[in-house]
Amino acid sequence: MQYSPYAPLRKYTAPLFDPLSMTAMAGGAMGLTGLGSAITAASSLAGGGYASEAGQLKQQAANYQAAELRENASAEVAAAQRQALDVNQKADLLRSSAVANAAASGVNAAAGSAVTNQAGIAQRGQYQSALDLNAGQTRATGLLNQAQGVQYTGTIDALAGDEARRASYLSAISTIAGGGASLMRMYGSSFG
Repeated sequence: MQYSPYAPLRKYTAPLFDPLSMTAMAGGAMGLTGLGSAITAASSLAGGGYASEAGQLKQQAANYQAAELRENASAEVAAAQRQALDVNQKADLLRSSAVANAAASGVNAAAGSAVTNQAGIAQRGQYQSALDLNAGQTRATGLLNQAQGVQYTGTIDALAGDEARRASYLSAISTIAGGGASLMRMYGSSFG
């Protein structure tokens, strides 16, 4: 029973109205204790359901991001192929220009240093285009690896949500069991 705070004008302190202690005689406290346990259990279940949904939403977002990364990977390869073709075309134009300049100068473009220059230009163009293509493929591989990592993270988030939901079941059961034990401890003599 709860008493009112000290009041100097009163000779004795008077008990305050306490609904739990007043209704305990009628069994109301048992009902309120049971209701509190049920509300706590329902709250645990709701939290677990929310955690599971949040995990699934994170997984969906991760899967979407992974799909975008895979699309970007193929775009990287395509861009690198285009760049490699441009380098080859420039090398061919440069070689053709070297042949034209040699012929205009009266040099035999099919022999000597003119042929060596043309071969060097062609070789350098092929080398540069291969480097460009390799760089694009490396970027694409990096994006594919990133997509795999993002997708894995989404899977882990979904699993964590499911585990939180399972844990909420156990929490709800233990809350209900604890509430029942508390009722038995407090009011056990009135049951028997």
